[in-house]
Amino acid sequence: MCRKFVVFLFFSFLISLSLIGQNITGKIIDSATKQGLPFVNIKYGNSNLGTTTNIDGEFTISSSYLIDQLEISYLGYYPQIIHLKNNILKKEILIKLDPKTYDLEEVVILPGKNPAEQIIKKVVENRDINNPEKMQSFSCKTYNKMIFTIGRDSAQNAGGEAYKKNKLEKNLESHHLLLIETVNEKQFIQPQKYNEKIIASKVSGFNDPIFSLIASQVQEFSFYNEYFELLDKFYVNPINKGSFKRYLFILEDTVYNEKNDTTFIISFRPKKDKSFDGLKGFLHINTNKYAIQSVVAEPLEEEQGMRVGIQQNYDFVENKQWFPKELITKIVFIDAISAKEGDDYDLFAKGRSYVSDICLNPELNKKDFNQIELKVTEDANQKTEEYWQNQRAKELSEVEKETYRIIDSISKAEKLDKKMAGFEAFMSGNIPVKCFNLPLEKIFDYNNHEGYRLGLGLMTNDKISRYFSVGGYFGYGFKDKAWKYGGDLILNLHKDSESQLHFSYMNDVVEKARYRFLERADFSSSEVYRRYMLERMDLLEKFEVSFSFLSLKYLKTKIFFHQAYITDTDNYFYGPTAVTAINEFIFNEIGVQLRCAYNEKFIQTLKSKYTLGTNYPIIFANIIKGTNWIDGEYEYTKYEAKITKTFKTKYLGKTKFAVVGGLAQGDVPISKLYNGHGSYQAFSFEAENSFGTMRLGEFYSDRFLSIFFKHDFGNILLKTNKFKPKFAVVNNFGIGELSSNSYHHSTEPIQSIEKGYYECGLLINNILNQSFLGYGFGLFYRYGPYTFDKTADNFSYKLSLTIGL
Repeated sequence: MCRKFVVFLFFSFLISLSLIGQNITGKIIDSATKQGLPFVNIKYGNSNLGTTTNIDGEFTISSSYLIDQLEISYLGYYPQIIHLKNNILKKEILIKLDPKTYDLEEVVILPGKNPAEQIIKKVVENRDINNPEKMQSFSCKTYNKMIFTIGRDSAQNAGGEAYKKNKLEKNLESHHLLLIETVNEKQFIQPQKYNEKIIASKVSGFNDPIFSLIASQVQEFSFYNEYFELLDKFYVNPINKGSFKRYLFILEDTVYNEKNDTTFIISFRPKKDKSFDGLKGFLHINTNKYAIQSVVAEPLEEEQGMRVGIQQNYDFVENKQWFPKELITKIVFIDAISAKEGDDYDLFAKGRSYVSDICLNPELNKKDFNQIELKVTEDANQKTEEYWQNQRAKELSEVEKETYRIIDSISKAEKLDKKMAGFEAFMSGNIPVKCFNLPLEKIFDYNNHEGYRLGLGLMTNDKISRYFSVGGYFGYGFKDKAWKYGGDLILNLHKDSESQLHFSYMNDVVEKARYRFLERADFSSSEVYRRYMLERMDLLEKFEVSFSFLSLKYLKTKIFFHQAYITDTDNYFYGPTAVTAINEFIFNEIGVQLRCAYNEKFIQTLKSKYTLGTNYPIIFANIIKGTNWIDGEYEYTKYEAKITKTFKTKYLGKTKFAVVGGLAQGDVPISKLYNGHGSYQAFSFEAENSFGTMRLGEFYSDRFLSIFFKHDFGNILLKTNKFKPKFAVVNNFGIGELSSNSYHHSTEPIQSIEKGYYECGLLINNILNQSFLGYGFGLFYRYGPYTFDKTADNFSYKLSLTIGL
């Protein structure tokens, strides 16, 4: 009787489950790495009902009837069927999937319509409807976490023999190298303006929140734009008009849910016969508005020793709009660290973002949006542990807790915060020494006029005052055997408008007949290498006072007055006759310099501001008036302008061009005219926006126009498994005129380029690469009216140096 009663209770229990429904929770992980797998397909029931895991590999199934098995499938892993008879009473099911070799190239598409392409076409048609960045406005909050650790890439060892961990790897099993947490408030308003604040920041071992920028700026917020940006590299998005000619799409699976929506799982990758910067991965497409429900993507090939992957999960918010809910970024820096044992280790970075407090089309104040797209608040690094516990999407693991404990203790012992401040100053061109900054360029420099130059410079830093900076420098050139020196006083009048009053004195050498604009030093451009080739220089003693400020959000202005004493160093003389000509001149100039970069965006930290660039042309302009005030000897007016633009062409690469022009009105010595802006040496580094075959000081003009064009094809023209050179073509043109030549006297002929100067070049970049650096070779050719009789003299050979990040 008792046994029958127990059996009765058991069957009653099963019947009750079928009546009240069933809730199943679980997690699916990689059997090798033990990491959660996002967006795994889970089918249940007899009608192909299903769901997917979240970015942590977790899932929950709420069903109105009894579920006896789960069908698990995931690209790149062996499928499984999980029977629930033995798991029915478990609170959480742990499922391990075994990875396998997966290659889309083995798939053969039969003649006829590809069903995957028909689905993707509908996604493209609805792209603007589903893209959050096409909404009028939105706001949300994100919790971001990123970890850094080292090891040997398990992906390379998948299916192979297990290796024995050494002492370093065992020590790092208990903690990571670095852990970053941030809480961001994000606002968006048309046209394409972001106002994002890092309101909380916590970094293991560091108090300065500068590292918190990493966790917020790795990948884009939406996967619907024509290009998808990863670490400043742009890839053609498969969700794009015309992508069917370049991408291969395959319908891998179909899942139905209890809301009567269908989800299509579609894999994608560039076609074998197409070469462009593309992505591979898979999409989950929901028939509700034919929107992206989730995406997993990575570049088709690793980029200069680095692999990057992203994952995004979307949710249908307020039954109105699909919106990013969870994001993952994975970066592997291959062989980035070498140990004493001789082993090379990969540096792993993994970031997760959880989006909450989503508000669609809120009323936002446009005055809150400016050129600062991302800002760290003053109290971001002062949040309590109670605050963090309330903000975290998931509780920290024991390894993460141990990371804070160990790295924080190491930081205090090694004074890492202080060293980090020094490194940040070093990257801006300074070495901090207590209350002074030592400019690197004043310590060591080189050019063909001075040869090697050694010296020292000192400028006070914020430890003395953030309202002013004062200092000076001296240096000695070993080729010209001359001392140089100078001093500066800078008054910081207003931070937000970048208002500064600058007093300066210098007794130094400068390039003869140069033009200069209000440009920031851009070390990612090869243009910086030209300074090391300079030969023709003047000795300059100058007193200057200037006032600079930012207005109208994007317009930088500098107003200046200076008195300059110039002495020629190249046997040049100016005057009506060779007998009365002189080589020492006094100039008094008043002028204004402008820089307009419309819609330029910035990141603002507690100490510095970094540009994110702009999609619009950058315009520079100078107006300079020479006067006879205070012993000035010459009256003249100079007008100078420059326009630069960089743009991407779908499937063809990136184009850069610069247009530069100048006009000098009035009779002046050659120092106040314009040289041809050459950068020729028999063998040297390529310097863009200059003439690679033109000798320095070969041409001079009082009016000129130069056009510099460079198109980088990337590696789309030639690519093998191990050899991935990047091709670029260059075509430059210049024309100028020297109105009066009778007053100019020199031992060398003075000529202009009134007939037009032409050159072209081919660069093969990234022939060799090491970490983030790529080394290449270039060949330039001079053609047109100013070619030399000897053919070999018209060629110039260049080395190229590119930076992968």
